[in-house]
Amino acid sequence: MSDILLRAQVRVQSTLYFLRHRQEGQGLVEYGLIIASIAILLIIAMLFLAGKLDNLFSDTGGS
Repeated sequence: MSDILLRAQVRVQSTLYFLRHRQEGQGLVEYGLIIASIAILLIIAMLFLAGKLDNLFSDTGGS
């Protein structure tokens, strides 16, 4: 009887360890965060440069 309980305890502990230390998908999340950060930076840059770009295109188109 104690052998069955010991095996069950070991199996539960092994499963919990595996679930806590699993790293599948972590790289995908990191790449997603990097892409989101770059997109946010590009949007902020476009907001600050919008007036200058508009003037540049107007001057170029008017030449």
